[in-house]
Amino acid sequence: MIVETGTKKWFKDLFDENYEYIRNYLFYLSGDAELADDLVQDVFLQLWEKRNTVKNKTVRAFLFTIARNIFLKNYRQKKYDLKFKSTYFEEIENESPEYILELKEFDEKLQKTISDLPEKCRIVYLMNRMDDMKYSQIADTLQVSVKAVEKQMSKALAILRKELGYKM
Repeated sequence: MIVETGTKKWFKDLFDENYEYIRNYLFYLSGDAELADDLVQDVFLQLWEKRNTVKNKTVRAFLFTIARNIFLKNYRQKKYDLKFKSTYFEEIENESPEYILELKEFDEKLQKTISDLPEKCRIVYLMNRMDDMKYSQIADTLQVSVKAVEKQMSKALAILRKELGYKM
């Protein structure tokens, strides 16, 4: 069954399919989960307002464009220190305090390094590693070539290796 563009069913389906991706994208841009939750609502509000002019074929890319524009507008008003929350410390049991301290120090360095990645690299890296998106999916979402995604990922990995002290 084909759902007509601009209907409530069309919007609900798009919302259900894309909410988490758009929210994560905004989180990757801002590093702030609460802000991402707030901004994702604005994204879908703008989609609803423009529902009659949107083409089904490009709606996902359109959502990411709206998200980026909303983030940039908000970003100009405030600067954010990216802090990506690590949850794996909650799962560690029966380890020495030294090990846990080393792990936390490494995590802080990793989070800072991810935060300091160039924006395109950071987004590609996190979409791949956190959302398990394939390069082709990332390319479609960001409206770039797969080669561009590969280049940004390669750059991100090189920076992470260098900053975290890994030798190739």
